[in-house]
Amino acid sequence: MEAAPAVAAQVLLAAADRQLTTITRCDDGRAVLRVQLPLTAQPRSRAEWAWHVLQVALPPTVATDATICAPTLRISGHRMRVDLPHRVTVTPADPSGHRLALGLDWGVNTLLTGVVGRLADGVRVVTDGRMLRYDATAISAKLHRLRGHREHLAARRDHHSVLAAGLPATDPRTLRLHAMAQRARVEHERVCARIRHLNKTLAWSAARWAVDHATALHATVIYVEDLATLQARGTRKGNARLSGQVRGVVFEAISHLAAKTGIAVVTVPARGTSRYCPRCGAGSSVLAHTPAPDRPDERGWKWAACSRCGLSADRDHAAAMRITARGLLAQAHVRTDRKTGRHTTTTIVDGNVATVRRTTPRPAKQPDAGRGPKNRPTPKRPPASASKLSHRVPDRRTAPAPPSGGQRPAGQEPKNHHHPAAASGPAHELLNPQHHPTGFHHVRATAVTALSGDFGPRHTATPRPECLKHTQTNSGDQRRFPGSVNVAEVWG
Repeated sequence: MEAAPAVAAQVLLAAADRQLTTITRCDDGRAVLRVQLPLTAQPRSRAEWAWHVLQVALPPTVATDATICAPTLRISGHRMRVDLPHRVTVTPADPSGHRLALGLDWGVNTLLTGVVGRLADGVRVVTDGRMLRYDATAISAKLHRLRGHREHLAARRDHHSVLAAGLPATDPRTLRLHAMAQRARVEHERVCARIRHLNKTLAWSAARWAVDHATALHATVIYVEDLATLQARGTRKGNARLSGQVRGVVFEAISHLAAKTGIAVVTVPARGTSRYCPRCGAGSSVLAHTPAPDRPDERGWKWAACSRCGLSADRDHAAAMRITARGLLAQAHVRTDRKTGRHTTTTIVDGNVATVRRTTPRPAKQPDAGRGPKNRPTPKRPPASASKLSHRVPDRRTAPAPPSGGQRPAGQEPKNHHHPAAASGPAHELLNPQHHPTGFHHVRATAVTALSGDFGPRHTATPRPECLKHTQTNSGDQRRFPGSVNVAEVWG
């Protein structure tokens, strides 16, 4: 009496036994899948079933020691896709006993802000002063526009459906309204799929960026704010943008990628990380939040200033310092969930963070052999010659226009384009860094740089220009390729 059920065009081989499917891995980077499939829509005997042999090319992200599981076959257009899961055995990282850590803070416009911290003498936390950030403001604005377009399409779909329901079936306008509602429904599904794909890609890109920084700096643990303790208060305009940043997906991606590299991920309580000063606060000195450092009398949220010690820094940067200090100082109060294996800090232990410079040995001075006296006066430059030619374009034209009309011999009138002077200093380097290959054109992320000294490997004496680069893939896992970038200046 009932019609045939509507199911997705896919075959879940994980629910089948070895009598229906087998998969074998070959040495040439491929896998052979043998699956028994029906030859008709409603098979009635064993003669209507046949074995099919499918050769699957394994992507480079599948490790050589990975165990291949039963895949899922699905139809996409005129092709068959194979969703091939694989299992890699990893050793759980110890949540305590760490000396070098990377602390991450969630932001409104800046998705992630990180700080590398070191536990000195077991009771003091120091940092090199660098702010590592993953700024996805442009992507968040694009997601906000897509969500608005999605709501507009949903309103049009419902409006056309209501109008069609109020007309008789014989009315010629009914068919047209149903076609318009169907068109809006299809476009709505496309926009929803685009939002999901963009959120997933952004989450895995940010997670890969964070794990690459921890690997390059030889950090053994990553401290992240606990999402369960974050509470949205008030009616701020950024709530819609906050909900679109898929923090849960980012955290799961960081945990997945960090487990493959042997790095522990521990969550710390988020209450009070942006309120107190990381340098002299320790729960007593309250920060004043302003929109910018040159507007101290206005209320804002972007910049943080301390009237006690004179700290003036980005609010997310100051919060990342406190997160790093809380994680390193409370390693004895970490609880591990038996079911999920997630590490959580149960007790808040606050401490001040000191900013220090990395110790880099300077090259020895060469002896002044045969150079004369050391304190000799510097010779003066000869006066510039009056006949020296100038390469500067004249402000006004030297050749007059011909009396008969037409163009001047020198061409069009030159215009003085006064380019703004390039800023200098650490702030300019942070605001205009070399874009990290995150897979997005408008994402501004701090380049992954391997440093030496107290915040890097001990066997090197000078900063290394090598960095870890990656390319974005559809599966969320990335490969690393060697590259080179300019070493960022470490400032205190």
